[in-house]
Amino acid sequence: MTGPLFAPYTEPDDYARAVAAGEGPLPVWTGGRTDLAAGLAVAEQVYAGRRTPAPCDAGVLFGEVPAALETLLRPLARTWAAEPGRLPGEGSVLLAGTYAQLRADEVQQVVAEAYAARRPLFLLTGRDVHSLSWVVAKQYARVVPGAAVGVVSELDAAEPVPGADVWCGAEDVRRLDIKEVALGRVWRRVLFHGNGKDDQLNLGQFTLCGASPVAAAAGAAGPKCAHGLGCTKPMDKLIPARGIRAAELVLANCFSGALAGHAMYDPKYLILLDALDGSAQTVVATLTACDGQRPENLAWLTSAAAAGSAAGAVNEALRDINPYPAFAQFGLQSSGLEETTEGLEGTARQLPVAEPAAAPEPHLLGARLSGLLDSGLLGPDHPLRPRLRALSDTLLHDVVRTVAPAAPDARRSQTAIAKETTSLDLALAHRFAKHHDDPVLRFPTYFGERSTADAPVALDTPCACGRPLSAYRRRGRVPVITDTVQVVCARCGDVANSFADAAELTVKAPDEITAGGTLHVVVEARARRAGTVNLGVVLPLYLDARVGPVLRRVEAARPGDRVHAEFTVAVAPGTTPQAYYFCPYAVQDLGVSVARVHFTLRPAGPNERERPAP
Repeated sequence: MTGPLFAPYTEPDDYARAVAAGEGPLPVWTGGRTDLAAGLAVAEQVYAGRRTPAPCDAGVLFGEVPAALETLLRPLARTWAAEPGRLPGEGSVLLAGTYAQLRADEVQQVVAEAYAARRPLFLLTGRDVHSLSWVVAKQYARVVPGAAVGVVSELDAAEPVPGADVWCGAEDVRRLDIKEVALGRVWRRVLFHGNGKDDQLNLGQFTLCGASPVAAAAGAAGPKCAHGLGCTKPMDKLIPARGIRAAELVLANCFSGALAGHAMYDPKYLILLDALDGSAQTVVATLTACDGQRPENLAWLTSAAAAGSAAGAVNEALRDINPYPAFAQFGLQSSGLEETTEGLEGTARQLPVAEPAAAPEPHLLGARLSGLLDSGLLGPDHPLRPRLRALSDTLLHDVVRTVAPAAPDARRSQTAIAKETTSLDLALAHRFAKHHDDPVLRFPTYFGERSTADAPVALDTPCACGRPLSAYRRRGRVPVITDTVQVVCARCGDVANSFADAAELTVKAPDEITAGGTLHVVVEARARRAGTVNLGVVLPLYLDARVGPVLRRVEAARPGDRVHAEFTVAVAPGTTPQAYYFCPYAVQDLGVSVARVHFTLRPAGPNERERPAP
């Protein structure tokens, strides 16, 4: 469009007539707020025309606003409730009102319930009715084409990822002129990430500052500058939040969006209100303390549209460490995000979060590593100890949440962990095949003596002897003792022992053979995870027999798949006739499962033949 997009009105009657006309520039009731003129001027560089914003499903207006402002506000929600308690039980929610009216204690329940139900929540507010008028008017504007997407983080030291036109990580913040980065371009969407509080966001030597030209209330609390003591940072490195030319602005630091009643300082100094007085139609800020890090930055960059709101995407990523609504969205979905999702030249649409490579569940793998390394089960000279320790150290480093959920970091780390785990599985299986006295095979007794048994549970599958089976979990008395599961038969004793949640074994074999004969054994395992399962058979030292093959590796295509391998146990002709057993085993993700299968060896003679397998 030609001419200005926004028109300021100092008189309420003039503003009301402009709203009623419904034509021309978007009207803003600035009243006596001359400082808002700067925000309107900056916004003319950010927006190129009108849009019809997608309305919320339901809204609540706190307090009263002029009828003309309400005329512009009403289309932003399909229905309006008289109070929060009358909001419908589903759909997106809009809360509107001046900053003083939108008090934290009054809206906390709505915020918490929307978070719990994963309902998109939007707030429209401003330091007074004039700021609110400005914020509402900006909802009807569309960002200029080709504006940049940016991430500026004092805390993210990992390498940049695609999807941002500008990426300034921790090292860049230390060496670049961040003031020029922030103020030197128009942003479609931009995220600033650092430590701070409700009046500022720190970016190295630079500070995103919330101090406004408006007057503070007499005697109100304020930061250092409120007392004539200057700023904590150099004045030439202050970046006014209202000066950033952005359609969507993210303030990723603690308390950047503290609501009335929760803020430490007078509204004059609140960075949220200063940003809303500027050009941003949408400000994503934090209501309280927040541990947002790289995962949240990437969630905002790549998947905001799928979550229903930019704040919703960030809160979803943050649930594992801050299980409460930390971020809130002030403004509807920004036109910067609309450009991305409508298939323009934005890159965020092209970058879904990458699926990490299949890898063991880290908590389970870590518990098993701790049991092998730190419980005393393995001696200091066990040949696999150095590799197990190295994997444990890698896992401990890579489960840090700034690495674990983030692509491409997660893909690399999980691929490496999965590869080394698979290699160690094979090494353990080879140890069992060649060293029947390997200490890992003593885990049922070693861990069992240091555990407490749960109540047994009857199993549907009977023992090979036909009698009932029961199973119970044995829980380690201290964290380094891995939980195990034991399956017991009243006749045969413990017929299976495994690390908790390891592959489940089923074995088919004859229960009798003659000396010099061969047992044909089928070992089946139910895999816990897609990937390689190592299967084999261990013989007691007093049984004179040979197993073939030594080891088999089978692939499970998906979790829960049943895989199997066949073995032979060839018993020497001179072996003493009596009852024996052999022990099939499975190894996957350092989880060991061992079964005990009994059979009777009969003497060879002219009238004795090997009995076929049942």
